[in-house]
Amino acid sequence: MNVVFHHTTDEPAMHDRVCNNIANLLDDDTVSVANVVLVANSGGLTLLRTGSPQAERIAALAARGVTFRQCRNTLRAAGVDESVLLDDTEIVSSGVGHVVQLQADGYQYVKP
Repeated sequence: MNVVFHHTTDEPAMHDRVCNNIANLLDDDTVSVANVVLVANSGGLTLLRTGSPQAERIAALAARGVTFRQCRNTLRAAGVDESVLLDDTEIVSSGVGHVVQLQADGYQYVKP
């Protein structure tokens, strides 16, 4: 199964929640997971910025095969250069467009 987590909030509690949800999914031996992608846009940008309190968790999840993708539209709107993103972050042109494409490709959608 392929899963996409859509993260759009800058609330610290939600950063914890989405990281916990991903780790719990990976740890659940009753579910066969092939690929996990987190797509961040809007306020979700704060999760993937250098200095994020979740930086170590993001690196640990990336080491487990999770892919992190950030919306370029959000970066532009916020006036943020992509150089401030965590190393494990890929840029996509549109976060929402990327989520829709992943769903069309069979990914299961999760919005914590």
